[in-house]
Amino acid sequence: MNLYNLAKSGLTSAQAAINVIGGNLSNGMTPGYSRRDIILREAGGLVTNNGFYGYGVQVNGVQRGYDAFINNQLRGTSTTLAGMSSRYELFSEIDNMLGDSESNPSVSLNGFFSALKGLSDDPSAPSARQAAYNKLSSLTNQFNTSSKRLTGLEKSTNLKIEQSVADINSSTEQLARLNMQIEKISAQGGTPPLDLLDTRDALVGKLSGQIGIRVSENIETGRMDVTLADGRPLVSGDRAYKMEASVSPSDPNQTIVSYVDASGNATPLNEDRITGGTLGGLFKFRNEDLVDARNDVNQIALQMAARFNEVNQKGFDQNGNPGGDLFKIPDPQAIANRNNAGDGSLSPRFSGQYSNVKAQDYTISFNGNTWEVKGADGHVVPHSVNPMGELEFDGLTVRTSGNPQAGDSFKMNPTAGVAEGLSTVITSGEAIAASDSNDPTEEKNNKNLLLLLDIQNEKLVGNATLTEAYSTLVSRVGSSMNALQVDFEATSAVHKELEFKWQATAGVDLNEEVMNLQMFSNYYNANAQIIEVANTMFDTLLSLR
Repeated sequence: MNLYNLAKSGLTSAQAAINVIGGNLSNGMTPGYSRRDIILREAGGLVTNNGFYGYGVQVNGVQRGYDAFINNQLRGTSTTLAGMSSRYELFSEIDNMLGDSESNPSVSLNGFFSALKGLSDDPSAPSARQAAYNKLSSLTNQFNTSSKRLTGLEKSTNLKIEQSVADINSSTEQLARLNMQIEKISAQGGTPPLDLLDTRDALVGKLSGQIGIRVSENIETGRMDVTLADGRPLVSGDRAYKMEASVSPSDPNQTIVSYVDASGNATPLNEDRITGGTLGGLFKFRNEDLVDARNDVNQIALQMAARFNEVNQKGFDQNGNPGGDLFKIPDPQAIANRNNAGDGSLSPRFSGQYSNVKAQDYTISFNGNTWEVKGADGHVVPHSVNPMGELEFDGLTVRTSGNPQAGDSFKMNPTAGVAEGLSTVITSGEAIAASDSNDPTEEKNNKNLLLLLDIQNEKLVGNATLTEAYSTLVSRVGSSMNALQVDFEATSAVHKELEFKWQATAGVDLNEEVMNLQMFSNYYNANAQIIEVANTMFDTLLSLR
């Protein structure tokens, strides 16, 4: 009878192995599926005077192809790649817009200078004045359009941030439910359910694509806890902690993300420390790449418009009238923090010293007695108070009113909205002040027009001309894009190498599985032969008389 038991154990083990292999083959193309391997061991035996006789083979379990170290490395590179990808997608739009060789502010500016040069040859020519006016309007529209596209990118980024937060919350909630199911099944059956472990790993991978995380795994129960990089929990057993997207109290145009703790308190994330995942890439783009590009475009627009206005005011138009502004420059806006307790308000304006104006964020706060001005990095900005009680600093004058309370604050970037809000004041080419004389009979007088032309050679933005400043902006954006591309390719290479390692550990090799199927089929047939031999032997014994 021992032969029958031996054969039965072999047949049972072979059938179990073929079932496992069949599962591998049918799921060989299923994303996230980890290969299963059957574990066989000797079923023990009996020691006799004639030696040791085995009881056959037994199935000791099914093992899942898994390497926690490789998985952790793969998640890390996925986080980095996702951050680069989300940033690159948006950054490339700025690069394409600014670098458009046919339509950008620099092209329109050069077109206006060319029209002014044509007008200088004959200031009395109506067609030349109309051409200059058309180019001036085109220049204004180009700055408006470019700035609106940048504003559109900001809105798009805010929406993507909200979607990223929604994806994070969805993944953590599902992972918490999976933890509960896995631990329950593990307690009942002694081993974690392999299909749910695959689902769990896929969810953690998806989560790591949104934000940088740390993972702690209990191998015995299959429970996986997840925290942010700073240690705050996202998933702890069957409990998920939420993120929350909301409008910034200091800037209604910006979406912030807060972590909601166990008590329901929402604490804004330190966006500078969220460097990985889709969310980190979006923060990096919005807070650095987009800010720098907008500040540069607005600063160029401000210095250009202010200088053209200044020079045009020195001359006289075609009718002998004093020249006026060519552009209307929008006043700066101070945004009150939504949490302000008082009813104070600020009314900033340009003081006329445009060369001192800086394209940066300021925070103006009331300490209970006086106003304090700080730059974007927190440094104190020196300021004075004029006889009217107005604050004066960096080419700005700020009038205060109302009754502010201690701690009330306002945010302001003096150049914000300049390019988008810029408009043309004059309504015809006649208003271009080409002459330095108020005598309209001096039709060929172009002396002031020559001063307008000289603006193209003046160092108005730092130590650069308007054209040079724009070229520097385009060059810097292009250089950043190239550096990002190089980093992306390098990280992609590492990621692919880790994917190969994961495939070797957990992936299904269809050719190998077919070979295993053939091997265990032969194994099954061989054990079936044992039964035939046992039957023959038994029949022989029965035939003895």
